[in-house]
Amino acid sequence: MTEPNALWSLGCLFILKGRSDELEVIEAVAPPGYSPPVHRHDFGTESFYVLQGTVRFVIGDEEIVCGPGDVAHVPRSTPHSFLVGDEPARVLDLVAPGRLWDFFAACGRPAEALRLPDEIEIPETLPEIVAEHGGAVLGPPLNRPALAV
Repeated sequence: MTEPNALWSLGCLFILKGRSDELEVIEAVAPPGYSPPVHRHDFGTESFYVLQGTVRFVIGDEEIVCGPGDVAHVPRSTPHSFLVGDEPARVLDLVAPGRLWDFFAACGRPAEALRLPDEIEIPETLPEIVAEHGGAVLGPPLNRPALAV
């Protein structure tokens, strides 16, 4: 049975908790060792409130490690990524203005259950999808080395 307001996208579970033009609140569950590509959002800001697990955030030139109760804030157009620790991480993703849910939907599908998906599926056209939703992919995930040039 498909869960309402829940997506499996980019290897994570996303649950829409609230949405307006000004703000989206998305609960995200990411598997151990997960990292998205380094990217930026040109449409607004993003903040992460860690509920469970440990997450290392790289935001611009800064690096912070957050556990339950900690917050990481990403200003508009700032390159960022994160790396989940040894156990699944659960965070509240606060996005202002509210424009990230549609991106997650474009990259995934409705969740069949409130659990992590069985596999990480990344669309081949991810950079184009990110650009269509007001951002840019800037580099590899933190769990993969950059390609030598």
